[in-house]
Amino acid sequence: MRSFTLQILLALHTVLGVFSSPFHAKRYRKTQLEDQTYWNRIAQNELHRALGQQWNTNVAKNVILFLGDGMSIPTLTAARIYKGQLSKRGGEEGSLTFENFPHVGLSKTYNVNKQVSDSASTATAYLTGVKTNYKTVGVDGSVTHNDCQTMFEGNKVHSIVKWAQDAGKRTGVVTSTRLTHATPAATYAHVPNRDWECDGSIEVEHFEKCPDLKDIARQLIEDEPGNSINVIMGGGYQNFDANATGLPNDPLDDDTHKCQRKDGRRLTQEWMDKKEAIGAKYAFVRSKSDLSNVDIAATEYLFGLFSNGHIPFEYEKVKKNLDIPTLAEMTVAAINVLERGPNGYFLLVEGGRIDHGHHDSHAHMALDEAVAMDRAVEEALRLINREETLIVVTADHAHTMSISGYPARGQDITGLAAIGNDGLPYTTLMYANGPGYNYTVIHEDDDDDDDFEVARWNITQEQATSWEYTQLAPVPMTSETHGGDDVAIYATGPMSHLFHTLHEQNYIAHAMAYAACIGANNDHCEGHKNPTSTENFLSTADLSTKQITPDRLTEFTYSQDEKDGAMQISSIPNLVIAMIAALWLRQ
Repeated sequence: MRSFTLQILLALHTVLGVFSSPFHAKRYRKTQLEDQTYWNRIAQNELHRALGQQWNTNVAKNVILFLGDGMSIPTLTAARIYKGQLSKRGGEEGSLTFENFPHVGLSKTYNVNKQVSDSASTATAYLTGVKTNYKTVGVDGSVTHNDCQTMFEGNKVHSIVKWAQDAGKRTGVVTSTRLTHATPAATYAHVPNRDWECDGSIEVEHFEKCPDLKDIARQLIEDEPGNSINVIMGGGYQNFDANATGLPNDPLDDDTHKCQRKDGRRLTQEWMDKKEAIGAKYAFVRSKSDLSNVDIAATEYLFGLFSNGHIPFEYEKVKKNLDIPTLAEMTVAAINVLERGPNGYFLLVEGGRIDHGHHDSHAHMALDEAVAMDRAVEEALRLINREETLIVVTADHAHTMSISGYPARGQDITGLAAIGNDGLPYTTLMYANGPGYNYTVIHEDDDDDDDFEVARWNITQEQATSWEYTQLAPVPMTSETHGGDDVAIYATGPMSHLFHTLHEQNYIAHAMAYAACIGANNDHCEGHKNPTSTENFLSTADLSTKQITPDRLTEFTYSQDEKDGAMQISSIPNLVIAMIAALWLRQ
């Protein structure tokens, strides 16, 4: 009886919702007649560009890696359309700036022990050239997550930032996340747990087991290559300064992995003291205003911390008129400092909050952050010489967002798609799992086939296009998960043709280093040999002598499968609980 009553209420809700809020979707209509002449001309122009493309085989004096965290291929498609619609166009016919790069490949994003990776293990792969385990940073696969006793000097792996510094190049790291977050951390840190961003996030037992253990923030300030990075800009001030306080527009970070220093240290001041001691010209900035006042020509080292936690989303900077630079503005400042080094530079720029928009199932935010990173790429292209600068744009992993529902051409990508069989509208962008599950009501059918029905609450176009609208999801998760899809790699500049097919993710570091004649694999660089102490980068000669045969690879994979199988046995109690729950529901 209760189930029947619930169905009646849901039916009434559906009928009233449909009639009170008729479906409408915003649409940007095209004015161009797209007949056969139009499409033939488009194809011919594209063909001529392809035929005229020549390889640039110069040595890359500079390398810029743009990393869109969580920038899956559906994110690229949706962001492309969103970018066009910001200019009152349909969007489908346009492109992101980097989508016009001449060379494109794909990257496989799995890691040593997971089909679907996190940002720490993937960053280690594309920055150090070595794949590793889930949630570990700057170490190889012999290190166990959260176990400091499995980490030692021999299984730490060094990033392309160190290779560049060893070759006399300047280096920079720019991010919209905390500077101690997974992606930037992989440029300089080595930890068995990515969450150890400051000492306050490490349990006492780990310090007891490993007395010399350092949190990620300390490694940036105290150790190489972190201490020698010329430009470091992002968020996470409270991870560096024990005296950090919250402000109305910059509260103390209180997310799942909140971190506050317990050792009483002010690492930002220690950084400045170190630069004073060596007579270096430096600037430490906390705001956009501070950054705009920096004398770039007189600055060798630039340290910017613009928020206690992650840097606010780009739309928040505008809405609240925050004194915080955009990702594009940080990128410009970084290049202006780095290009003054005579031997070139390596720069990592991370659009890190694309990922956070996805995790919250706020697709509008994720797309806006992707377009913000695209603006940073556009600004970089304006400043660099393409004949001597390699630019690579890629992502670390995917997300579960999909584009679906047969919306009309030019329909608002962040809005409604169509009407479902239940008579309710649904959005073009949705997730496979996430907090959007809370926007559904589930109940059991009256019949005996043990089916469940899902009824969605009615939504309007205005709600769907708002910044904080939570997209629907069929599987309940507090935070939407990553996806295991391949991600795209776009490249332009010297040796950019090395990105041309489906690649293992760790190949990215090797290819960038080869192009720049840094690291160990530089035998091809006559007159550009750069000695390095890095040992985890194999040269062509190394590969021929290591004799890594298919049999050995199979043996290694098999041993990993056995280990994973043992881990699965431990999940049997969860299976029993699920079976009991299913039997209870049958009653």
